[in-house]
Amino acid sequence: MAISVEQKVGLFFLTALVLLAVMIELVEDWRPFEDQYAYHAKFKSSVGLKVGDTVRIAGVNTGKVKSISIEDNHVHVDFFVNREDSVREDTLAQIRQTNMLGGTFLGLDFGSPESKLLPPGSQVRTEGSSNLNQLITNLDRNQERILRPLGDMVDESREPLTDAINRLESIVTKIDEGKGTLGRLVNNPALYDEITAMSIRLNLLLARLEGGNGTLGKLLADPSLYDNLNHTLINLADLSAQIKSGEGTLGKLLVDDRLYNEASQTFANLNQITAKVNQGEGSLGKLLHDDALYDNINGTMVRVNSIAGKIDDGYGTLGLLVNEDDLYRDAKTTLHKVEKSVDGISDTGPLSALGIVLGTLF
Repeated sequence: MAISVEQKVGLFFLTALVLLAVMIELVEDWRPFEDQYAYHAKFKSSVGLKVGDTVRIAGVNTGKVKSISIEDNHVHVDFFVNREDSVREDTLAQIRQTNMLGGTFLGLDFGSPESKLLPPGSQVRTEGSSNLNQLITNLDRNQERILRPLGDMVDESREPLTDAINRLESIVTKIDEGKGTLGRLVNNPALYDEITAMSIRLNLLLARLEGGNGTLGKLLADPSLYDNLNHTLINLADLSAQIKSGEGTLGKLLVDDRLYNEASQTFANLNQITAKVNQGEGSLGKLLHDDALYDNINGTMVRVNSIAGKIDDGYGTLGLLVNEDDLYRDAKTTLHKVEKSVDGISDTGPLSALGIVLGTLF
């Protein structure tokens, strides 16, 4: 069976497409015009990392993983980068994840600028990393240790928590039914009316204050209060200046040293007098220290009391004068006679008047 020209052309293009796909697969990493600097690193685990994964420095693609093998109980990873100055002696390699779905790459950091460049073919220092599987495993290991105390705490507080919820429910029910002060505040509309009325009155009061009505309004709106207060402060300042300069009585009391000197001299004299009194000098000192004066005064008071007692009992002339009425009546009769005698003096001579008086008395 002969093959037509169209069929030959179709087979040619089909064969070319298959060869192109094979070449793309085989020479994917072949970059003849790109420099490649090979390095290797050793990890304890390389979960998720595979040949062909990218090598990134600070998130920028700079190479790929060439091979992964096991050597001396470690995972040996060969990779290359396209920059000679990308890897330094203190650069750290770490297997990292691109997303939560499990994509991985080999991440490198810059290292310190002071560190030397690492020659190609050298081993790069590594740092352990945590992948999603390890995180889940650690969570499974720690959940018992974390959740068990939490469960015990919930079990211990279940009864007090239930009681608290029941009491809270009872309180809310009472408030909803309008019981107690809080219930009345929540359910009684009169409170709203009172608050509204109070707000209206408060607004009226504020309006009156702003208008300068009343004493408080005048205090807030009338500038004369400020002027009076300012004038008072000025007067106080002037008064303080006058006092400080020694003017007036108060100024002299504060500035003049004569008052201090006189007061000091007075206190010195008082101290001298007090010292003399304490030493028994003078009349006041003897009054305080000499017992004979006390004895004399005591004896005098005893005699005075005795005399007063006798007078009160009616003894002696003075006692009779104080207690007897006969002397008073005799003296009154005598005075009447003297008055009659004086009335008769105008009709008689001096000798006759004298004789009448003597006769009247004796």
